[in-house]
Amino acid sequence: MKWFKKKKRALPEDTTCRNCSTQTVGQYCHECGQDVHAGVGQSTLKLIGQALESVFALDGKTPRTLAFLMIRPGFLSEEYRMGKVNRYVHPVKLFWMSSLIFFALFISQINFENGQIQITGVDIDSSMFVNYFAKFAPYVTFLLIPIFALLLALFFWRRKYYYMYHMIFTLHFHTFLWIFLSLLLIVEMVIHGLTYPTWLKTLLFFTPGVYLTMALRRYYRTKSWWKAVWKAILISLLYFFLILLVTGFIIYLVAKIFFPEQ
Repeated sequence: MKWFKKKKRALPEDTTCRNCSTQTVGQYCHECGQDVHAGVGQSTLKLIGQALESVFALDGKTPRTLAFLMIRPGFLSEEYRMGKVNRYVHPVKLFWMSSLIFFALFISQINFENGQIQITGVDIDSSMFVNYFAKFAPYVTFLLIPIFALLLALFFWRRKYYYMYHMIFTLHFHTFLWIFLSLLLIVEMVIHGLTYPTWLKTLLFFTPGVYLTMALRRYYRTKSWWKAVWKAILISLLYFFLILLVTGFIIYLVAKIFFPEQ
């Protein structure tokens, strides 16, 4: 099922791939994968549509991938490790898309008023500092991705997975995290000043941890839920500690650059 329905187009008379000059037997080149219609005269609207589809994977893979990601923790990572890759949106593209959306929403919630920053109703002094910190946040996230994967490799070294498979799990987990936080930001934007009941706050606070535990249990096939729980807790604590260290370094660096005399 496609998000955008496409009309069937007849194959051109010359079925030689325009990209690698391979004789094709269908709509797509079996050598490089390019559509035989690529580069053929078309409207600007179709060109833009193809670009959007290429960047954001607006096809049947997207809803299926997102559904499995959100409701079946660890499933997509397991599918990738088993070689079932092409049926889903690639983990890197999925992570990149979710990161862009989350940080765009996050930065849009930063309002500068009278030298202060208001983020979802919380006032923070020193507008220049927070502005630069918000700009650095995406880079910090990308820096910590391989570190999180390294923690997984250390805690689950007996599984003897290649480091790449730990990276895949890390990308999927952070994608879930960005989508989850993006949804919270959207709710805050739609219903400004919304007050959550205590039970819902508790549920939302523990949701990423529960998701991580379930994903670890499935992907790394831990013998018991208890092992999955304590490993998820330790990994989260160590990761949070590393985030604090990196954040502290950025604060120190920015302070030295913009407030050298203080």
